Amino acid sequence: MKIGIVTYWNSYNNYGEQLQNYALQEYLRELGHEPFLIRYDYNNDTIYGSRPLHIRLLRACNPKRLICYFKTKRENAKRTRDNLEHPRGFERFREQHLTMSRVYSSIWDLQSDPPGADMYITGSDQVWNTFEGGLIEMTNRVRAFFLDFGKDDIYRVSYACSWGRYRIPDEEADFVKPLLSRFDAVSVREKSGIDICCRLERDDAVLALDPVLLYGANKYRDLYKDSETEMPKDKYLFFYYMNKDNIYDRKAVFDWAESKGLKVVYVTDDWHNTFERSFPGVVEWLELIDNAEYVVTNSYHCSVISMIFEKRFGVIKRFGAYEGMNTRLDSLFEITGIVPRYIEDDLSILERDADNYSIIRTNGLLTPEKVIEKAYKTEDC
Repeated sequence: MKIGIVTYWNSYNNYGEQLQNYALQEYLRELGHEPFLIRYDYNNDTIYGSRPLHIRLLRACNPKRLICYFKTKRENAKRTRDNLEHPRGFERFREQHLTMSRVYSSIWDLQSDPPGADMYITGSDQVWNTFEGGLIEMTNRVRAFFLDFGKDDIYRVSYACSWGRYRIPDEEADFVKPLLSRFDAVSVREKSGIDICCRLERDDAVLALDPVLLYGANKYRDLYKDSETEMPKDKYLFFYYMNKDNIYDRKAVFDWAESKGLKVVYVTDDWHNTFERSFPGVVEWLELIDNAEYVVTNSYHCSVISMIFEKRFGVIKRFGAYEGMNTRLDSLFEITGIVPRYIEDDLSILERDADNYSIIRTNGLLTPEKVIEKAYKTEDC
């Protein structure tokens, strides 16, 4: 069966995004399907992309929005420059490991010339999170990630989708409810997502394994086994920190590592601080985690990989606009039976023994083939 997948894909510094793409395609291929990534250009189909000029000018009359617009534009320019100065080879990884469609520039492009497939899958990752943009800014993206394109007889499935929050506004619920009603099977990644789906009258929603959890350590070690990148000679702590929040004192991690006689390999998408950074590719990122003495992160997928590699790791909770993302880790710890590894007042959680991944492999969560089976059974009913 030919399966088109809509998910996040075009980041130049989000490693988990690339690995969930890789794992889901790899798993579906092993089942005998023909999966491919639908390269929907969501970044240019949101706030600064496809809106007509006169609409943007009217919105700019609001001083707060005008300030926010220029601040965001400046920040994005800095981020783009930083990525160009420190390439991490994400596009090369995608070309080597993913089957991909042409780039679809907008929801209108998807609707006018939909990719040919027997089934569309949305997910995994936070495809149902509108983030700080909300529904107004993200309407086109929401429609694309809720598969509002293609013929009616194409199967529509969500696989391990994340809402990335505990609840959604009434306006958004009213908008996505009819879109979600078209799905043949609905699966989400967090228990809080089940509650949201029930509110949208999808009582049949189930929990599914994040694609990265579909494989054990050896699968990811195979990715870096031929890497010629030189690893640090000294023992080190691996520190992966996403987003700029200026709330958590990152110096505390460096101080703790120094007290243990360890170096710090620091990987981040934040160029605002003065700590020395590293810029590994996807396979080097995996190798760095696997060989680290400890791992500190605020990333869901870095936590998952640390768990798979049976590392002693600690998780920094998200703050502010990103606080809702903590539901992902809450659910991960709950479904795996791991005692939460959150960093509280200090980093003492790092001294706790690593969890045995072979014991905590999740039970009762659906895999892709089970979700696909549910889609077929729904039609039979």
